[in-house]
Amino acid sequence: MITDVAPYPRSAPAWQVLHGPIHPADLQAEVTRFAASQGLTVAALDPHGLVLTFPDGRGGVTLRWRRSTPERPDTLSHVLPAEPSLEILLDPHPGGADVAQRLAGQLAPRLRRFSQAELDQIVASMPLLSRYAVPSPALEGWAVIFRDHYVENTLGFLLALERAGVPARWIYALAKGDRTHNRDRVHATLLARGCASGVLDNTAINAPDTHADELACALAEVDAFIDTAHAEGRRVLVVDDGGLLAQGYGHADAPRRIDAALELTVSGLKRIASAEVGVPVLNMARSELKTNLGYPEIADSCLRRLRALLPGIKVTGRPVVVIGYGALGSRLAQALRAQGCQIYVVDSDPLALIAAAETGHRTYRTAAEALRTTRPFLIVGTTGEAALCADDLRLLPDGAFLAPFATRDFSILANSQYRPEEIPGIGRRYRLDSGSHVTLLGDGRSLNLFEADAIPNQGYDAYRAGTLIAAIALCEQADRLPPGVHTDLVDTIVREAGLYDAYYDTYLATTQASRPAAAHPLAGVSACVVGYGAAGRLHAEILAAEGAALTILDPKHQDLPKDCRSFPHGVTELPSAVTSGIGLWSVCCPTSDHLPVLRSILSQAPDARVLLEKPACQGHEIDAFAALLSSHRNARVVVTDQYRHARVLDILNGLIFTFEPNSPIDYVGIVFTKDRTADIAQGRFVDRFYGVLGYEWLHMLAVLRRLLPAEALAAYLATPPQQGELWATYDSRLFVSALTERASVAVADAHLRVELMSSITSPTVVLGSTPRTGLDRPGLWQRGLRPADDRHRHITVHAGRTQFTAHLDPVTATGGWQLERNHHRVTVERAGELLHDEVVQDSPLHTSIRDAVATLIGPGPVPPPDLNPLRRIAMLAEFLRAQQRSPEGQIRMQPA
Repeated sequence: MITDVAPYPRSAPAWQVLHGPIHPADLQAEVTRFAASQGLTVAALDPHGLVLTFPDGRGGVTLRWRRSTPERPDTLSHVLPAEPSLEILLDPHPGGADVAQRLAGQLAPRLRRFSQAELDQIVASMPLLSRYAVPSPALEGWAVIFRDHYVENTLGFLLALERAGVPARWIYALAKGDRTHNRDRVHATLLARGCASGVLDNTAINAPDTHADELACALAEVDAFIDTAHAEGRRVLVVDDGGLLAQGYGHADAPRRIDAALELTVSGLKRIASAEVGVPVLNMARSELKTNLGYPEIADSCLRRLRALLPGIKVTGRPVVVIGYGALGSRLAQALRAQGCQIYVVDSDPLALIAAAETGHRTYRTAAEALRTTRPFLIVGTTGEAALCADDLRLLPDGAFLAPFATRDFSILANSQYRPEEIPGIGRRYRLDSGSHVTLLGDGRSLNLFEADAIPNQGYDAYRAGTLIAAIALCEQADRLPPGVHTDLVDTIVREAGLYDAYYDTYLATTQASRPAAAHPLAGVSACVVGYGAAGRLHAEILAAEGAALTILDPKHQDLPKDCRSFPHGVTELPSAVTSGIGLWSVCCPTSDHLPVLRSILSQAPDARVLLEKPACQGHEIDAFAALLSSHRNARVVVTDQYRHARVLDILNGLIFTFEPNSPIDYVGIVFTKDRTADIAQGRFVDRFYGVLGYEWLHMLAVLRRLLPAEALAAYLATPPQQGELWATYDSRLFVSALTERASVAVADAHLRVELMSSITSPTVVLGSTPRTGLDRPGLWQRGLRPADDRHRHITVHAGRTQFTAHLDPVTATGGWQLERNHHRVTVERAGELLHDEVVQDSPLHTSIRDAVATLIGPGPVPPPDLNPLRRIAMLAEFLRAQQRSPEGQIRMQPA
């Protein structure tokens, strides 16, 4: 719980205590923003307190804080947030209770969202999901409505969906209404990332007549999301348990029809059984994946939650009635019998009764028969339907416990004639007409989800990975699949993706020798790196770490490694026995050689898999490059894009949404510089065709793609250079050695300013503010880690009244504070006040190469390289060459 109301008489103002990880400066900034929005004044009480009052002195609130140590990590894994944990007291003045409540409502999402360290651990705890969460062209143009329980593995799935290519703004997550332990944390995290998040309660779906207003409100939000997605040309995929399909969204004549659906639960199948489905629906509920790998984990979570709620009750040897002997009930019966219980099974299906009887259980067709035969201490419901009727209640023994594992199992007790006594954290005790007392464990819904996180992330890793695999396949095949529910197709898709081998190798294999496939995606693959300069060495290192057997090819004889096969000549001179065995090519030679090398590779291996270092080719070769790929349809070619999936940019976008949710971006400035004078003097890394544009400019455009709306980026890329302002430094050796571009892009009714700056001869030093965390966490920020950095990568974004910055690796800040390599800094400032200061650990290069490798060796189609940024660079280079008046000096070109 995040809020405790003090047990004082109601006549006194109720103070509240909040807990959570937040830096005191961030807390003060949040409170100041709240005060400004409410017309309150803020005064410092002391270094650890603030007083908020209205200008006329009437009711306000006093806020105090102190550091505290959490009782335990608030995640399934043992991760503590990097920020200090604070205990925050809100003490309302007379007449200030409403203000205090609103302030608590403002602070709670900030305190409750998962930290980046916690999110990283959730991702790490689901390695199978991460394996398949690679960019997929099949998801382009789709929006997703995902409805399920708000637990950690749900958040893990949605993070994977983002990594697979669905932008956060096109994800609408809906909780099913269960009281899961960290549902508020999941909700706050989704909102912070830019996803939509709400509730579509199972109770409202099951009883629409008595929850009409609640249902109408939830569906209105769904309607708006679908309308917006369709208006922007996106199709809508629903991942659900029949809640939305049962409302008619999949009907052929629906006014708002979704385009495809994944069905997760048997209860969902029952809901849509009588509905006319006009879209393709993949049935995950009855797939062999959920049956064989999902239900054992669900049953385990049910049993663990049951025992946790009955710590003082003897279980061994006692009679238990299990109502429903399906996938879940049969496993629970087996688990309870393994603990020594006597099992009595109730089911209306004769095949289920046969299976139960032949397993050795006593069996009955009705609950009444079983209850007349035995006096169970526990009745377990697993049917998803009403498991007991009014007559059955009279047969319940005094003191019995009811354990529902589906929402409707014991819905008979929801009748208003039964007034329960709440037992906090346990359930409800009922006095029945017979005089007996029974205790309903939980809140009448799925007990394993009651104030718990249910299944361990690793336990549901395979099922979530299979759901992602099926979702990608469904989006790819939606136009070809007939309407209706498909089950066998799911089994085929999951098997062909290799999920079961990966599951066994990751979790069950007992020897190291049997695990290379899961740990090393390129195990058994021969990879050839063409060009062994700086880029080639990095590619070789990463490919070797992924398990590839390396061949190095470099005509310049650049210190070729002795621990792998190498050749000092070109592709065309390679022996055919070598080229025929290459499973993946990595082209890292100079840009001017890319097209000839790719042409040579494809002439010998028309279906080759090629990883191509950026830029793909020179400007005058773009058409020839595209034609080469078009004539080799079976080839799989990916151009590396280091910043496409950089986590630091995910965080930057999330902060923009958090601090300025209603303000569009109005300025983006990107500075990427590196001093290459020493390399140039030795004739290394010299690009005379593009000049400075051939080094960091594509990286800057990749960053721009992550920050701008798609329409704004397209408008910028298509803008003629003469319509912007350019400052160019010409160099006789390098064509252009420094360039600044300023452009204005029309977005809706506003203008967005873009400023890009890069230099390869004189690095621009961007220091920023002294890191707050440098003082708080000296182990992260250190002085003297390395000599002065020769490169700087800095991003500035303005939205509303707030400035957002990302200082990318390597990071040196004011005061000589430095971060280790592959660490980045993100800050948020407003009116000179630092609101947020965060360090992010990430290696975009490693991520981009691994993503490219996964795409190349994966089963899905490979998207064609996006050549528009390269065309933009070629356009700029052509314009700059036309304006050149002398081989040296700086020229400023004003907009035409």
